[in-house]
Amino acid sequence: MPPSLEGEANLNQLEWHANDIRFVLDELTRANLARSSALPFVGHLDLTHVGAFGHSFGGIAAAHSCQLDRRFKACLNEDGVVAKRPLCLHVRGWAMDQAFMLILHDPPTRPLTDEQVAQMKIPRKRIEAIVKRLDADQEAALRNTGEGSYCVRFRSEKTSHMDFSDLPLLGARERADTEKRAAILATVRSYTLAFFDKYLRGMKPELLDQAPTSEFVEAVQRFEPARFPCPTQ
Repeated sequence: MPPSLEGEANLNQLEWHANDIRFVLDELTRANLARSSALPFVGHLDLTHVGAFGHSFGGIAAAHSCQLDRRFKACLNEDGVVAKRPLCLHVRGWAMDQAFMLILHDPPTRPLTDEQVAQMKIPRKRIEAIVKRLDADQEAALRNTGEGSYCVRFRSEKTSHMDFSDLPLLGARERADTEKRAAILATVRSYTLAFFDKYLRGMKPELLDQAPTSEFVEAVQRFEPARFPCPTQ
């Protein structure tokens, strides 16, 4: 059953991106089964252990492709959220059947100062109610997954949204900045690899279940597998 979007993002655009991802898997499957092909990987791909991941809107699209297609066994979203949601929840609150990981550079919500409230021109109680709902939506997306999920929260004061790509590294002009950006990317890669090692290769990487040691990671939170709500709930 399709998830609900509630208008925060363009549904058609999301469907296009998700279907592009599924098309790639379709074509890999077709090529892998081809009897006559010059492609060197024909017959050698293990398409029973496939995952999807992306950055920013690509992360939301990857999550949506997993919701639509159970051939994807695991999904990772790198800092792609709309109103704090890393994916579109099913109308009954379900996220996806597969394992899921969200990597964020966004810090946990903290109380606003009186000055910040004044600038927003909205009563504090209303702001707090909105923030509480958004936090609950994000947690629901992490709690309601069939194979469990992880939330890796990067330190916002040391990283940025674009640090999940190589753009800041390529644009670095000083050695110190180059080394920092390379170290951030290495940290992103380490959690990405650990996640897919666990859910696609059946390994038990220690990184996912231990306190973070990287200076760029604030916290790692694990959510146990959930059960899809029955019709009577």
